[in-house]
Amino acid sequence: MPLTYNSRDAAQRIGVSRRWLREFLRQHPSDKAGIPFYVPVGNRKRFTERDLERILEANRESEKEKLLSSQMTVHPDWVPSQPSAVPVESAVAASVTDLYERFGGFIKPRSGT
Repeated sequence: MPLTYNSRDAAQRIGVSRRWLREFLRQHPSDKAGIPFYVPVGNRKRFTERDLERILEANRESEKEKLLSSQMTVHPDWVPSQPSAVPVESAVAASVTDLYERFGGFIKPRSGT
């Protein structure tokens, strides 16, 4: 039978706080295969060495995904070759002009407020 740890000892073993471990398990109760990161024993959670390794692996994978998504670059083939029908500057100017005409010129502050 493999040695098991309670949440305090498990957190200490992998070098995190109990709070971090609790939050991790709340966000990731199981791995991608659906296997929980702990062994339920009554209303407690017990952790084996393998569970702790899987927690660290899952955390590393999560970090890898975050880093990869932040390093995404725009590939030249993704940029449209044709300009859009209405340049952004014209679209903004048209909306400002529309507002100006709609309100009959400058917007004046209300009197008596």
